[in-house]
Formats: sequence, structure tokens, C-alpha cells
Amino acid sequence: MADGFFPLTSAQQEWAARAADIAQRELAPRAVETDRTGTFPAEGLAALKREGFWKLRVSREHGGLEQDLLTTVLVTEALAKRCASTSLCYKMHLEASELVARIATPDQVERLVRPIVSGDALYTVAGSEAAGRGGAFAQNNAMSAVTPTADGYHLDNIRKSYVTSAGIATHHFFLCRVGKETTPDQVSVLIVERDKIDWKIDEPWNGLGMRGNNSCPVIFNGVVPKGNLMGSEHTVMRDQGRMFLPVVTATYAAVYLGVAAGAFEEAKRFLEYSDDETKPRIDNAVTRHRMAELSVEIERSRALLYSAASAFDHDQPTSTLACSQAKFACSETGVHVTSEIMGMGGGTAFARRGLTFDRFLRDARAGVVMGITNDTVLANIARMLFPPPRKTENKPR
Repeated sequence: MADGFFPLTSAQQEWAARAADIAQRELAPRAVETDRTGTFPAEGLAALKREGFWKLRVSREHGGLEQDLLTTVLVTEALAKRCASTSLCYKMHLEASELVARIATPDQVERLVRPIVSGDALYTVAGSEAAGRGGAFAQNNAMSAVTPTADGYHLDNIRKSYVTSAGIATHHFFLCRVGKETTPDQVSVLIVERDKIDWKIDEPWNGLGMRGNNSCPVIFNGVVPKGNLMGSEHTVMRDQGRMFLPVVTATYAAVYLGVAAGAFEEAKRFLEYSDDETKPRIDNAVTRHRMAELSVEIERSRALLYSAASAFDHDQPTSTLACSQAKFACSETGVHVTSEIMGMGGGTAFARRGLTFDRFLRDARAGVVMGITNDTVLANIARMLFPPPRKTENKPR
């Protein structure tokens, strides 16, 4: 049975249980070492591939499992409880392959989708750019322009700031503009294959949290064939955004909800009743009160996320807004819950004496400042709540 009170189908509960089992067997034993050394979680991802999780969102028509967004959220959350780095790399694979699996041409199905099903392709997103040394949260973040050629699209020293699974992913969901004359909102998508272009990691990843995700800046050079353009030039994100962006934000939300829930479970084990007087006890009234509050906060965010994912699955137009709100809520919940639990761990947690609360705390903080940052999400929410008035033409009377 999955956590929470949202009504789930038996199939959704089974997927959540499968994900929890593999997370406990394969991810949990390596999580501390992944965090300590910053090692890419190759073994955990390989286990997910063996179990068929890589093709979770691919249609049955193309050999995939065709699971809905709520199931995807349940799986991602369960993985993040045990190792957030693995869950984030997996989430980026799902996100990056989402549009490919949805709108691929017959040729692209064979070249780009079938490898997802067979487990030969690990996808990631190459989207973030910023001027100078800025981050993905730059105020005016515009995608670089690629030059159209007779053979395809020329990438000239384009630097993507944060590429999860950098150097390991085989395929990159590459956001760009086609032609220097295009405006920032005219975004195109290319699938850049690692072994068919020149690339180099500009700086190694040494993150405060999410230490295994290898989210490095990568510089790309070379020509991407025309057959690797997804959809139409300039308009694909506008045309497909309603069916793509909720998957992006909901799976981010699931990662950080999982971090909060994983930390809470660790705290419950730490604080459980015991006859050992040297251990902290949950019969302390203040501690019980704080843990009760945190449980409410987690379930409140979980209810919003599950409802948002379900709204998407039922094609409700509110799902884009709801998934964005869930992303903000879950990442803020992650920060607050892990901070409170770190405090309850006291000096023992701060000294890292057998407790891993600090790992959850550092992983949770990534949800505010990386990926689609919370400031960006709030700006998007505000635009949906207060859309600008449509321009009308002045017609002569």
C-alpha cells in the first residue's frame, strides 16, 4: 500500500510497492556511499532498467508500459525516499523521453524510442543556460541559437549549465532556438546523441546535495541531423507544453516529496519508543507535537501532488497549474521537514554519528534552487492565475 490517503487503483498500489521494494534492495544500501563520494548511481539505475522501469511512460504500441502520471509520481517518490540522486536521474530520463515517446515520427520511433524500451538509451535534459557564471535561475534565461544547415543543425560551442547524468546519458533532450533571428519564446527541441557529436564536461559536479546526479555543465559542438528534430521548429513547446510540462513539474515534486517522506521515516525509527534510556524517546511532548505537524505537512503536499497528477491523467485543463503548485509545495515541504528533523537529531545528527539526516537536508535544498527553481515556478503560477489580456486589433468602425 502506498503512503497517503488518496484513492489508488490496485495497479497503482502494485507499482508503488514494486518501486519501494527495489528502492529498499538496490538504492538504500548504496545511498550513503553515493552521497559521501559523489558517485553516479549506476547500479541503482541498472536495477531499474532490469525491472523495466525505464520504459514506464512509453506507449504499449511501441513496446512500453504506458503508465499514467499518478503511477509515475508514486514510483519516483518511492525511489527518492531511499536515494534522491538515483530518483532524480531516473526522473530526468522520464522527463527527457516524454516528448520523444509522444510525438515521434515512425523513423524516430525506431531510432529513438525503441532504445528506451530495450534499455539501450538513458535520456537526460540539456536545457539550462545562463549568461556568465549564473545558474539555471538566471533572470533572463534564453536558449542559445543553433544554425540550420543542409544536413541538420549546427551546435557551436553551446554550454548547458546543468546536465544531469552528464557523460553517462546516451541521449539529450536539447532545448534551443533555430536561427539567431528567433525570439526567446521560439523554442525548438533536438535529440542530441552522445556518440554522434563532440561534447566535453566543463566542470565536475561537486554539489552540496544530490551528490550522485552528475549535474555538470557540458559544452556541445557538431551537427545534429534533421531527423532528430522533435515536432516543429519554433513551436513544439508551445504546441505540446500542456502535455509535457505537468510531467516535468509533477516528477520534480515527487522527488522532493520522497525526500521529505524518507527523512520522516528515518526520524520515526530514531525516535521510536525504547527501554534504552540513552536513546531519545518519542514520549517527549514537544517532539511528538513537532512530528505530528510534519506528518500533516507531508500529507497535505502529497494530496496536492496526487490530485494534480490525477487531474492530468483525466485531461483536466487545471492540471498544468496544479502540477506547478505541487512542485512548489513539495520542494518547500522537503526543506522544512528535513530542517526540523535535523534539529530533532541535535548534536548527534550534526556530528553525523550514525544518522543521515543531513543528507536529506542537503538533497531537499536542491529542489528550491535547481531544475525549475521555485522562483521560476511561482512566476509561472502567477502568469496562469493572472494571464495578460489578449491584444485586440483596432478595427475601423
